[in-house]
Amino acid sequence: MARTLVMTARRSISRLLIGLLACLTAVSTVASARDYQLPSIGQPADAYMSPAEEDKIGRQVVAQLLERSLIIEDVQLREYLTSIGTRLAEHTSSDASAFRFYPIDSSQINAFALPGGYIGINAGLVTETETESELAGVVGHEMAHVTQRHIARQIEATSGMGWATAAAILVAAIAGGGDPDAISAAVTAGVSNLGQQQTNYTRAHEFEADRIGIRTLAAADFNPDGMASFFEKMQRRSRLYGNQLPEILLSHPVSNTRMAEAESRAKDYPSPSVRESDAYPLMRERARVLMSRQLGELVRYYEQRRADADDGQPNAAIDYGYALALSRIGRNAEAAQILAPYVEQNPDSKAFTLALADAYSQAGDTGRARDMLQTARRQFPRSPAVKLDYARLLVDGNDPEAARAFLMQDRDLLGQSSEAQQMLAQVAGRQNNLGEAYYRQAKYYELRGAFAPAINQLRTALQTAELNAFDKARLRALLDQMVRACHSAWSERECREQVTADARY
Repeated sequence: MARTLVMTARRSISRLLIGLLACLTAVSTVASARDYQLPSIGQPADAYMSPAEEDKIGRQVVAQLLERSLIIEDVQLREYLTSIGTRLAEHTSSDASAFRFYPIDSSQINAFALPGGYIGINAGLVTETETESELAGVVGHEMAHVTQRHIARQIEATSGMGWATAAAILVAAIAGGGDPDAISAAVTAGVSNLGQQQTNYTRAHEFEADRIGIRTLAAADFNPDGMASFFEKMQRRSRLYGNQLPEILLSHPVSNTRMAEAESRAKDYPSPSVRESDAYPLMRERARVLMSRQLGELVRYYEQRRADADDGQPNAAIDYGYALALSRIGRNAEAAQILAPYVEQNPDSKAFTLALADAYSQAGDTGRARDMLQTARRQFPRSPAVKLDYARLLVDGNDPEAARAFLMQDRDLLGQSSEAQQMLAQVAGRQNNLGEAYYRQAKYYELRGAFAPAINQLRTALQTAELNAFDKARLRALLDQMVRACHSAWSERECREQVTADARY
């Protein structure tokens, strides 16, 4: 078993690097438990890990998260989290494009920041918040870890060596054999605990992230108390459950001093004109449904919540979640009946509109679904969620030419959405256009950072498919591009090992 883990680790440098971060911080538990003078921002971090190197690690880890289905691939939820991050980023030292936000398929209450601005927010954390300011408080805290380059600074503070040197030592140990049990334990710890729980930020970093996060909250017209109120709630919960601390308190320890300072800092800002989105309570329920493994129990949960309403008045968020849960178990007509009045009352609600269109589509009423999505396109012309839902309806409705024409006109969407590329591959396959199908499927893999399957697919196409001269030239050019990208993302040797391993499946 240990040797199997070692072989798996050799195929994934991101896993080694995350394991390395775990090891580097683990050796300084005592040091990380005390406050110490932070190095000045910029020089130490740049000396040990450049921004390009941070981005490389972040992209590697995201690719692994996607491969292991740990990211919730729901465009609406990610779009919503990105909107919070964008609003906060306007008041930071970084541009919004420096961050990427991902909903994580976990019921644990936690969030993490990876090198390069890649931020994961567990679905369990979203559902535990009570206000959008609480959610924004956690997001702002994680963004501060990114803007302050805390991971690079942590490595400098705890190891005294550059990340590349330390990574090379770990790689050499695995390649040379070493102690399989010790190596696999280190790698397993890194793989199974992605994010801050293993990065184990110092107390000083946490205070700094709190300070910057609270300032950003206030500047973005969120309630600056949002961060402190959420951590206080987690502390109360920990007292109820004894040693079973919420995961966020394991990765972000909250002392009385830290809590008091956060509350004091929040009071330094005048009461803002707090702006909270109407989408927040709906997206909280969407996260609850998407992470559920027991849909029958979830339906009963919503039925009980509706029955327990004190005033007998409908609760829009609860009804939205209930309708989503019903749709996921095939009760689409009931879902549509619940959603229709809300769309009529709130015609500008993207969440209700898309949910109702999906219920109609799943129930077979594609005409009404198409009408609703065409209206949504006019209301939300830049929304990837609306665009992809419309394209999916065209694909599922056997209108491949319309789907292809719609997707091909949106270069930005094709450059960002692996789902859009996959739909084009499906359309091409139905039309027996093998060259285009292989091309689009490879682009799908590329956008997910999965270069090995992209390379193997293109090689298979060039060796076995009946292609014309144009398709062959196009696929060869893309293959060369994928090989270069793979070597850039990993290394030539690691890329070769991944391609070989992928070809075995």
